[in-house]
Amino acid sequence: MKLLLSGEGGQGIQTIAKIIANSAYNQKYHISYIPHYGVEMRMGISLAYLTIQSTPVNYPKFAKADILVALTARENEITSSFIAKNTRLINLIDSPLIKNHNLPYKTLNMLALGILIKELNTTDLRLDINNVKEEAKKALGEKANFEDNLQAFDLGLSVPPENYFKQISKSAKTNQPLVDRDEKKEFIRYPALCKGCGLCVEKCPKDALSWSGKEINFINRPLPKVDMEKCIACRICENICPDCAIQVNKFD
Repeated sequence: MKLLLSGEGGQGIQTIAKIIANSAYNQKYHISYIPHYGVEMRMGISLAYLTIQSTPVNYPKFAKADILVALTARENEITSSFIAKNTRLINLIDSPLIKNHNLPYKTLNMLALGILIKELNTTDLRLDINNVKEEAKKALGEKANFEDNLQAFDLGLSVPPENYFKQISKSAKTNQPLVDRDEKKEFIRYPALCKGCGLCVEKCPKDALSWSGKEINFINRPLPKVDMEKCIACRICENICPDCAIQVNKFD
């Protein structure tokens, strides 16, 4: 079984890849795990190539994936070449599942893990769910939101296939700018650029910026939102943003 997991650095792609690899090893499967990420690691491209089988893995590289997991649209050009006619595509780009079940955005990778284990267990390769949870506990058990991670994993085990067996759109909705406007100014946010660093929230002199509970950026994390009544269009947020994800225009 050849698996390709794709996401942004910081989304936990390598974490769930290691959980799968360790669980498969515990069950005496032969595995190959190749992590692939840039020097930036966080907010860069993150890919994990996994091969799991009952016989020795003689050559770890593969041209097509049996299952491909996509958490963000930024690697489409890379991952699309690994899609064959029979590839199962688990598409969680802009998925509303986490938000709809009131789970933190950071648990998206565990949702993906649950779905992936469910799909693997419909094949000849079966991983014990309790063992997967034990490996997850070793990797994430000391984190404050571990129970949320387990809930996301269990959600993945139960979610219907129509919620994730979808083609990847060439233009994800997070590429569209979000505009707030009043008579004096407009405040534009670019979800495809924002990485959620929080500098704008921290440096706003009028506390006009806070974290949104609904809107997300390209890695499925909260976007900053603006209180237009407090905003004075000073443009400090625009100038300090390292990714040009904010634009402020003041009308005459």
